[in-house]
Parts: sequence; structure tokens; C-alpha cells
Amino acid sequence: MKNRIQKIDAFRITIERRKLARDEKSVQKIFKVLEECGIPCECMAINIDWLAIVMREEERWKVKRFVEQLNRELSNTDICINGKIVLLYLENGQMTSRRIGMLISSLAIQDVDIVMQRYIRCEDRLVIGTSVEDAGRAQEIIREVIASDYQA
Repeated sequence: MKNRIQKIDAFRITIERRKLARDEKSVQKIFKVLEECGIPCECMAINIDWLAIVMREEERWKVKRFVEQLNRELSNTDICINGKIVLLYLENGQMTSRRIGMLISSLAIQDVDIVMQRYIRCEDRLVIGTSVEDAGRAQEIIREVIASDYQA
């Protein structure tokens, strides 16, 4: 099956709360509210005091309801929209650790700003988040690596 690269405009939201990473119930509540608001998202990172998620640009209209509901259910929480990114979905790539490593290394060596990466094994989908400025170049690098059959 031929692999395909899908480019999706997205943005980052950071949810800040003191010692959030140590508060399992608060993290669960955040994802519960996201689900109730019908917001599909990717978790980028979690740190001691914050959680970063990525939302598709087409879902932006749901943010206001999410912020209002989360503030009602979780006190002392700050929510910031931190800017745009691009998600590159590489599907049906028959991904292996080596192939993922080749792609990510090739992007990093060529100074592409990688803000997140996820591999969803059951869907054979690699998701790479890049800055808007680097997205086109990243897509071209990925195509070149695939065309070379993942050879160095």
C-alpha cells in the first residue's frame, strides 16, 4: 500500500496548574472535558506545572466552550493558546523503529523544528508536528527519505 502524507493545520494549547503532573484526577478531568466538548487532540507534553495539547485548526471554534467548562470544573487553572503548528500524518508507511528514526533524524539534521512526534501502531500512522515555517520543507524531506526506501 502506498504511504501518504497528510498536512493538517493545528495550534497548541497549554493548560497550566500548579503540580499538575502529580495530580492524576486533574489530568483526567482535562481529558474528560475535552471529550465532552468533542475536541479531538494530541497530547504534546506534560511537565510538572503544565500540559500541552495540539488541536486541529478546524476545531478552534470549540475552544471557548472548553475553556469555560474547564475553568468551572478545575480551579486555579490558566489556559493559553500558544500558536500555530502543522501536523504531518504519514499513513501506511509500514513503520519500524528504524524507519521512524531515519525520518526524525533526517528532519533534525536539516534543522526542521519538530515540536512533537507520535506513532500510532494500530493505524500505522506517524504524526510529526512542525513549525508552520518548516512544514513544507519537512514534507519534502520525508518524501525524499521514503523515495530512497529509507536508505542513508
